[in-house]
Amino acid sequence: MSALPTLITVDELAAVLRCQPEKVYRLAARGVLPSYKVEGRRLFDPVDVSAFLSTCREGPMLSANARR
Repeated sequence: MSALPTLITVDELAAVLRCQPEKVYRLAARGVLPSYKVEGRRLFDPVDVSAFLSTCREGPMLSANARR
């Protein structure tokens, strides 16, 4: 059996994204940000959040050598 993901709540994700929880709810309701809905609560897998954030990135990506 595979391990279950550690899920985060709307409030925890809003704190990470530095936005209001309502914005997180809107992104999830539109299907832009993948989530689970359990007993009326939205829960998020950090792996999905990371993938979502990578689609939001703007500007050139720096290579590992360019950061030094």
